[in-house]
Amino acid sequence: MEPKPKSQRTKRQAHQRTLAGLPLFSPRAPVQAGGGSTPPRRSPPAGRFSLRTWIAVLGLGLLLAGAWMLVPRGPDENFAASADVNFAQPTIVIDPGHGGHDNGAVRNGLREKDLTLDTALRLEKKLRALGFAVVMTRRDDRFLELNERSDVANKIPRAIFVSIHFNDNVSAAGDGVETYYATEKTFSADNGWSPVGWFKEKPEPPPADNGAGLAHAVQNAVVGGLRAVDRGVKQARYVVIRQTRCAAVLVEGGFINNPAQARAIAKPDYRERLATAIAEGVSAYQRQRLSEAHKPNLAQAR
Repeated sequence: MEPKPKSQRTKRQAHQRTLAGLPLFSPRAPVQAGGGSTPPRRSPPAGRFSLRTWIAVLGLGLLLAGAWMLVPRGPDENFAASADVNFAQPTIVIDPGHGGHDNGAVRNGLREKDLTLDTALRLEKKLRALGFAVVMTRRDDRFLELNERSDVANKIPRAIFVSIHFNDNVSAAGDGVETYYATEKTFSADNGWSPVGWFKEKPEPPPADNGAGLAHAVQNAVVGGLRAVDRGVKQARYVVIRQTRCAAVLVEGGFINNPAQARAIAKPDYRERLATAIAEGVSAYQRQRLSEAHKPNLAQAR
Protein backbone atom coordinates (compact mmCIF):
# COMPACT_ATOMS: atom_id res chain seq x y z
CA MET A 1 0.00 0.00 0.00
CA GLU A 2 1.27 3.35 -0.94
CA PRO A 3 1.96 5.71 1.94
CA LYS A 4 -0.46 8.61 2.36
CA PRO A 5 0.70 12.01 1.37
CA LYS A 6 2.26 14.10 4.12
CA SER A 7 -0.49 16.69 3.94
CA GLN A 8 -3.17 14.09 4.71
CA ARG A 9 -1.19 12.77 7.70
CA THR A 10 -0.81 16.30 9.06
CA LYS A 11 -4.56 16.98 8.81
CA ARG A 12 -5.40 13.68 10.55
CA GLN A 13 -3.04 14.39 13.47
CA ALA A 14 -4.51 17.83 13.92
CA HIS A 15 -8.01 16.32 13.97
CA GLN A 16 -6.97 13.79 16.65
CA ARG A 17 -5.53 16.57 18.81
CA THR A 18 -8.82 18.46 18.56
CA LEU A 19 -10.83 15.40 19.60
CA ALA A 20 -8.51 14.73 22.52
CA GLY A 21 -9.26 18.18 23.92
CA LEU A 22 -13.00 17.51 24.15
CA PRO A 23 -14.51 16.26 27.46
CA LEU A 24 -15.74 13.04 25.83
CA PHE A 25 -12.23 11.96 25.02
CA SER A 26 -9.24 11.36 27.25
CA PRO A 27 -5.67 11.15 26.09
CA ARG A 28 -3.98 7.83 26.42
CA ALA A 29 -1.95 7.26 29.54
CA PRO A 30 1.76 7.71 28.95
CA VAL A 31 3.70 4.53 28.45
CA GLN A 32 6.27 3.67 31.09
CA ALA A 33 9.70 2.35 30.27
CA GLY A 34 8.70 -1.14 31.40
CA GLY A 35 5.75 -1.27 29.12
CA GLY A 36 3.02 -0.36 31.65
CA SER A 37 1.07 2.82 31.82
CA THR A 38 1.17 5.41 34.63
CA PRO A 39 -2.16 5.35 36.55
CA PRO A 40 -4.10 8.60 36.30
CA ARG A 41 -4.01 10.97 39.32
CA ARG A 42 -7.16 10.62 41.40
CA SER A 43 -9.08 13.64 42.62
CA PRO A 44 -10.60 13.59 46.16
CA PRO A 45 -14.23 12.46 46.23
CA ALA A 46 -16.82 15.21 46.02
CA GLY A 47 -17.78 16.66 49.44
CA ARG A 48 -14.49 15.69 51.15
CA PHE A 49 -11.64 18.03 52.04
CA SER A 50 -8.05 17.26 51.29
CA LEU A 51 -5.44 17.18 54.04
CA ARG A 52 -4.07 20.49 52.80
CA THR A 53 -7.52 22.09 53.20
CA TRP A 54 -7.90 20.77 56.75
CA ILE A 55 -4.48 22.14 57.72
CA ALA A 56 -5.44 25.56 56.36
CA VAL A 57 -8.74 25.56 58.29
CA LEU A 58 -6.99 24.51 61.50
CA GLY A 59 -4.37 27.21 61.09
CA LEU A 60 -7.04 29.87 60.61
CA GLY A 61 -8.89 28.65 63.72
CA LEU A 62 -5.73 28.83 65.84
CA LEU A 63 -5.01 32.33 64.54
CA LEU A 64 -8.50 33.56 65.49
CA ALA A 65 -8.29 31.89 68.92
CA GLY A 66 -4.94 33.55 69.59
CA ALA A 67 -6.35 36.94 68.64
CA TRP A 68 -9.33 36.41 71.01
CA MET A 69 -6.99 35.51 73.88
CA LEU A 70 -5.27 38.86 73.56
CA VAL A 71 -8.50 40.82 73.96
CA PRO A 72 -8.77 42.13 77.58
CA ARG A 73 -11.80 40.87 79.47
CA GLY A 74 -13.74 43.10 81.80
CA PRO A 75 -15.31 42.10 85.11
CA ASP A 76 -18.62 40.34 85.39
CA GLU A 77 -21.38 42.74 84.29
CA ASN A 78 -23.59 42.06 87.30
CA PHE A 79 -20.73 42.73 89.68
CA ALA A 80 -19.59 45.83 87.81
CA ALA A 81 -23.06 47.28 88.28
CA SER A 82 -22.94 46.58 92.01
CA ALA A 83 -19.82 48.73 92.39
CA ASP A 84 -22.14 51.74 92.26
CA VAL A 85 -24.02 51.37 95.52
CA ASN A 86 -27.75 50.98 95.01
CA PHE A 87 -29.69 51.32 98.23
CA ALA A 88 -32.91 49.79 96.92
CA GLN A 89 -34.36 47.06 99.11
CA PRO A 90 -31.89 44.16 98.86
CA THR A 91 -32.58 40.45 98.51
CA ILE A 92 -31.45 38.45 101.53
CA VAL A 93 -29.78 35.14 100.69
CA ILE A 94 -30.01 32.80 103.69
CA ASP A 95 -27.54 29.94 103.77
CA PRO A 96 -28.24 27.11 106.25
CA GLY A 97 -24.82 25.58 106.82
CA HIS A 98 -24.00 21.96 105.96
CA GLY A 99 -26.70 19.50 104.79
CA GLY A 100 -27.02 16.08 103.18
CA HIS A 101 -24.07 13.83 104.00
CA ASP A 102 -22.38 16.79 105.72
CA ASN A 103 -23.84 16.83 109.23
CA GLY A 104 -21.58 19.58 110.52
CA ALA A 105 -20.92 19.33 114.24
CA VAL A 106 -22.64 16.42 116.00
CA ARG A 107 -22.67 16.82 119.78
CA ASN A 108 -25.02 16.18 122.69
CA GLY A 109 -27.63 14.56 120.45
CA LEU A 110 -27.73 17.54 118.07
CA ARG A 111 -26.76 17.76 114.42
CA GLU A 112 -25.67 21.16 113.19
CA LYS A 113 -27.27 20.73 109.76
CA ASP A 114 -30.72 20.33 111.36
CA LEU A 115 -30.31 23.35 113.63
CA THR A 116 -29.12 25.63 110.82
CA LEU A 117 -32.02 24.68 108.53
CA ASP A 118 -34.62 25.17 111.26
CA THR A 119 -33.18 28.58 112.18
CA ALA A 120 -32.96 29.61 108.51
CA LEU A 121 -36.61 28.79 107.82
CA ARG A 122 -37.62 30.83 110.86
CA LEU A 123 -35.42 33.70 109.68
CA GLU A 124 -36.99 33.58 106.22
CA LYS A 125 -40.47 34.20 107.64
CA LYS A 126 -39.29 37.11 109.76
CA LEU A 127 -37.41 38.83 106.93
CA ARG A 128 -40.38 38.48 104.59
CA ALA A 129 -42.58 40.04 107.26
CA LEU A 130 -40.16 43.00 107.28
CA GLY A 131 -40.58 43.43 103.52
CA PHE A 132 -37.38 41.80 102.31
CA ALA A 133 -37.19 39.43 99.35
CA VAL A 134 -35.57 36.18 100.48
CA VAL A 135 -33.73 33.39 98.67
CA MET A 136 -32.62 30.18 100.40
CA THR A 137 -29.55 28.25 99.30
CA ARG A 138 -31.34 25.14 100.56
CA ARG A 139 -34.68 24.50 102.24
CA ASP A 140 -34.32 20.76 102.79
CA ASP A 141 -31.66 18.24 103.79
CA ARG A 142 -29.38 18.42 100.76
CA PHE A 143 -25.66 18.90 100.26
CA LEU A 144 -24.25 21.95 98.47
CA GLU A 145 -20.65 22.75 97.69
CA LEU A 146 -19.37 25.92 99.30
CA ASN A 147 -18.93 27.76 96.00
CA GLU A 148 -22.48 26.80 95.01
CA ARG A 149 -23.76 28.67 98.05
CA SER A 150 -21.85 31.86 97.28
CA ASP A 151 -22.81 31.60 93.59
CA VAL A 152 -26.48 31.92 94.57
CA ALA A 153 -25.82 35.39 95.96
CA ASN A 154 -23.53 36.33 93.07
CA LYS A 155 -26.37 35.90 90.59
CA ILE A 156 -28.68 38.29 92.46
CA PRO A 157 -28.32 42.09 92.18
CA ARG A 158 -28.12 43.94 95.53
CA ALA A 159 -27.92 40.76 97.60
CA ILE A 160 -27.04 40.40 101.27
CA PHE A 161 -25.68 36.99 102.29
CA VAL A 162 -26.23 35.46 105.75
CA SER A 163 -24.81 32.00 106.50
CA ILE A 164 -26.02 30.30 109.70
CA HIS A 165 -23.88 27.89 111.73
CA PHE A 166 -23.43 26.59 115.26
CA ASN A 167 -20.06 26.33 116.96
CA ASP A 168 -17.99 23.39 118.17
CA ASN A 169 -14.54 23.03 119.71
CA VAL A 170 -12.42 20.49 121.53
CA SER A 171 -13.23 22.00 124.91
CA ALA A 172 -16.66 22.06 126.51
CA ALA A 173 -15.89 25.51 127.85
CA GLY A 174 -16.85 27.32 124.61
CA ASP A 175 -19.72 29.73 125.11
CA GLY A 176 -21.35 32.64 123.31
CA VAL A 177 -22.01 33.84 119.79
CA GLU A 178 -19.78 35.38 117.12
CA THR A 179 -20.13 36.76 113.60
CA TYR A 180 -17.58 36.59 110.78
CA TYR A 181 -16.95 38.58 107.62
CA ALA A 182 -14.16 38.50 105.01
CA THR A 183 -11.90 41.52 104.69
CA GLU A 184 -10.69 40.48 101.24
CA LYS A 185 -12.83 38.96 98.50
CA THR A 186 -11.55 36.39 96.02
CA PHE A 187 -13.81 35.09 93.31
CA SER A 188 -13.89 31.71 91.59
CA ALA A 189 -14.35 31.47 87.80
CA ASP A 190 -18.08 31.59 87.21
CA ASN A 191 -18.02 30.36 83.66
CA GLY A 192 -15.61 27.49 84.08
CA TRP A 193 -11.98 27.24 82.92
CA SER A 194 -10.97 29.28 79.92
CA PRO A 195 -7.55 29.97 78.40
CA VAL A 196 -8.72 33.52 77.83
CA GLY A 197 -8.13 34.15 81.53
CA TRP A 198 -4.39 33.73 81.00
CA PHE A 199 -4.13 36.95 79.05
CA LYS A 200 -4.75 40.49 80.30
CA GLU A 201 -7.75 39.65 82.47
CA LYS A 202 -8.94 42.75 84.28
CA PRO A 203 -9.26 42.24 88.06
CA GLU A 204 -12.73 42.70 89.48
CA PRO A 205 -13.21 45.83 91.54
CA PRO A 206 -13.64 45.31 95.29
CA PRO A 207 -17.22 45.15 96.54
CA ALA A 208 -18.79 48.32 97.80
CA ASP A 209 -19.35 46.61 101.17
CA ASN A 210 -17.50 43.49 102.31
CA GLY A 211 -19.84 42.92 105.26
CA ALA A 212 -18.12 44.60 108.21
CA GLY A 213 -21.09 46.85 108.94
CA LEU A 214 -23.52 43.99 108.51
CA ALA A 215 -21.48 41.79 110.86
CA HIS A 216 -21.52 44.39 113.64
CA ALA A 217 -25.25 45.03 113.24
CA VAL A 218 -26.09 41.32 113.37
CA GLN A 219 -23.70 40.57 116.24
CA ASN A 220 -25.11 43.38 118.38
CA ALA A 221 -28.68 42.23 117.75
CA VAL A 222 -27.93 38.57 118.49
CA VAL A 223 -26.04 39.30 121.69
CA GLY A 224 -28.88 41.53 122.91
CA GLY A 225 -31.67 39.21 121.77
CA LEU A 226 -30.18 36.05 123.31
CA ARG A 227 -28.38 37.74 126.21
CA ALA A 228 -25.44 35.63 125.13
CA VAL A 229 -21.72 35.95 125.71
CA ASP A 230 -20.34 38.36 123.13
CA ARG A 231 -17.42 36.71 121.35
CA GLY A 232 -17.24 39.64 118.96
CA VAL A 233 -17.05 40.31 115.25
CA LYS A 234 -14.18 38.46 113.58
CA GLN A 235 -12.49 38.26 110.22
CA ALA A 236 -12.13 34.97 108.38
CA ARG A 237 -11.51 33.52 104.93
CA TYR A 238 -14.47 31.14 104.83
CA VAL A 239 -15.41 30.44 101.22
CA VAL A 240 -19.07 31.38 101.56
CA ILE A 241 -18.26 34.90 102.73
CA ARG A 242 -15.02 35.36 100.77
CA GLN A 243 -16.41 34.47 97.34
CA THR A 244 -19.63 36.49 97.59
CA ARG A 245 -19.70 39.76 95.66
CA CYS A 246 -21.81 41.48 98.29
CA ALA A 247 -21.99 42.11 102.01
CA ALA A 248 -21.77 38.65 103.58
CA VAL A 249 -21.58 37.31 107.13
CA LEU A 250 -21.41 33.95 108.85
CA VAL A 251 -23.21 33.73 112.20
CA GLU A 252 -22.18 31.18 114.83
CA GLY A 253 -25.28 30.85 117.01
CA GLY A 254 -23.72 29.03 119.98
CA PHE A 255 -21.62 26.00 120.99
CA ILE A 256 -23.44 22.67 120.74
CA ASN A 257 -20.51 20.87 122.38
CA ASN A 258 -21.15 22.88 125.55
CA PRO A 259 -23.80 20.80 127.41
CA ALA A 260 -25.50 23.83 128.99
CA GLN A 261 -25.63 25.79 125.76
CA ALA A 262 -26.62 22.68 123.78
CA ARG A 263 -29.69 22.27 125.99
CA ALA A 264 -30.69 25.85 125.23
CA ILE A 265 -30.06 25.53 121.48
CA ALA A 266 -32.14 22.34 121.36
CA LYS A 267 -35.24 24.33 122.39
CA PRO A 268 -37.27 25.87 119.54
CA ASP A 269 -37.60 29.08 121.56
CA TYR A 270 -33.83 29.67 121.39
CA ARG A 271 -33.73 29.26 117.61
CA GLU A 272 -36.81 31.50 117.30
CA ARG A 273 -35.11 34.24 119.24
CA LEU A 274 -31.90 33.76 117.26
CA ALA A 275 -33.81 34.15 113.99
CA THR A 276 -35.59 37.24 115.32
CA ALA A 277 -32.28 38.79 116.36
CA ILE A 278 -30.60 38.14 112.98
CA ALA A 279 -33.58 39.68 111.18
CA GLU A 280 -33.39 42.76 113.41
CA GLY A 281 -29.65 43.02 112.71
CA VAL A 282 -30.20 42.88 108.94
CA SER A 283 -32.95 45.49 109.19
CA ALA A 284 -30.75 47.77 111.32
CA TYR A 285 -27.94 47.45 108.78
CA GLN A 286 -30.29 48.41 105.94
CA ARG A 287 -31.56 51.45 107.86
CA GLN A 288 -27.98 52.52 108.46
CA ARG A 289 -27.17 52.23 104.76
CA LEU A 290 -30.19 54.33 103.81
CA SER A 291 -29.27 56.93 106.42
CA GLU A 292 -25.71 57.20 105.12
CA ALA A 293 -26.96 57.45 101.55
CA HIS A 294 -29.13 60.42 102.47
CA LYS A 295 -26.43 62.34 104.35
CA PRO A 296 -24.92 64.05 101.25
CA ASN A 297 -28.39 65.20 100.18
CA LEU A 298 -29.06 66.71 103.60
CA ALA A 299 -25.70 68.51 103.53
CA GLN A 300 -26.48 69.99 100.12
CA ALA A 301 -29.93 71.11 101.29
CA ARG A 302 -28.31 73.10 104.11
